[in-house]
Amino acid sequence: MKKDWYRTSELKGVGGLPTTRQGITARARREKWVSKPVSGVQGKGLEFALESLPPDVQRELVRRAMQESPALPYLVNLVSSEPENDRLAAWMTIYQQLKPQERDDVISLVLRDGIAAFIVRLGIVPRA
Repeated sequence: MKKDWYRTSELKGVGGLPTTRQGITARARREKWVSKPVSGVQGKGLEFALESLPPDVQRELVRRAMQESPALPYLVNLVSSEPENDRLAAWMTIYQQLKPQERDDVISLVLRDGIAAFIVRLGIVPRA
């Protein structure tokens, strides 16, 4: 399941973040993370948008989500802070932001026409 918002308690220590609520909140303010109040909770609880978190934190959260997803276990080892995997992390972030119908359309196109046709359709490779 795709998760777009994370509470401070879920972010403690993830990807090098501080281990306290105050530390996370201070960093979020400094780096201008997108936030919203936690619904259904009294007080000043905040949730932060995945897309506004630092890249290392995003990768770690995606890696953890993939470990919990039985459909994608083979990808877990591909996600790391290695530079060559930045494109994979970027693709996963983009894919997560697609609407369900858009995801289905992309997958259907690749399955129907193959990856080469998909790349041509993107305009990356001229048709032969």
